[in-house]
Amino acid sequence: MSKRTKKVGTSGRLGPRYGVRIRKRIADVEAVSKGRHECPKCRVVAMQRKASGIYECKHCGAMMASSSYMPTPPAAIRREIAEVLAKAEDKEAEVEVVEETEELPKEQPEVKEKPKKRVKKAKKE
Repeated sequence: MSKRTKKVGTSGRLGPRYGVRIRKRIADVEAVSKGRHECPKCRVVAMQRKASGIYECKHCGAMMASSSYMPTPPAAIRREIAEVLAKAEDKEAEVEVVEETEELPKEQPEVKEKPKKRVKKAKKE
């Protein structure tokens, strides 16, 4: 038997009902919710949705409560990640400034070239 829902994915079960936009949204949400996600504890892509808002890691067995359709880290973890990234960016900027100052050669006084004098040639008559 051939695959019947090549374009529409899991929303093919709805048939022509509910309109194209709604079916596309449903397909996108289901693709995210039914897929596997990275476990925050063991960092393996083995976290699956067990029920609405409950996710379980098939690798380490950790369970996590999150949003209904997609696991999101808690606000405290998001804030901590943002702080770490900001510190890392500041350190990179400081390193770049130091490298730029070390690479620049010492400034030498500019030597201005004298403009060339134009010599008029005598016209032949």
